[in-house]
Amino acid sequence: MSLFGYPAKVVHYHSETDEWGRPLPPTATEKSAKVEEEQRLIRNARGEEVQIAYTIHLEGPNAVGFDDYFEYVNALGVTIRCDVAHIEVRKFIGTDDVKKVIVYGRPQNL
Repeated sequence: MSLFGYPAKVVHYHSETDEWGRPLPPTATEKSAKVEEEQRLIRNARGEEVQIAYTIHLEGPNAVGFDDYFEYVNALGVTIRCDVAHIEVRKFIGTDDVKKVIVYGRPQNL
C-alpha cells in the first residue's frame, strides 16, 4: 500500500517433481521480502500481456518456479495468496552473481 512497497514475511510454497515428473506436495519456507501492491500490465516470457497485482522482491538467489505460490499478510491484516505470473532475475553488473529475484504475481482468492 506504500508507493515503494513494504517489508513483509512471505511464505514460499515450492513444488518439486518426482522421478516420473509428477508434482509432489509443496514445501513451505518463510522468507523476508519487499512487497509492492499495485495493478499493472507486464509482458511475460512469451510476449503476452499479463495483468499482475503484486511484486515480490526476494534478495539473493532463490529457486522459484511457475507452479509455486506465495502467501503473506498485508498491512491491513489480510492474508494474500499470489500465484507466479512472471519471474525476473537481477544480477550484479559484470558478474553472474544474483542480486535479487523479482516475482510478479496474480491475486488468488483464499
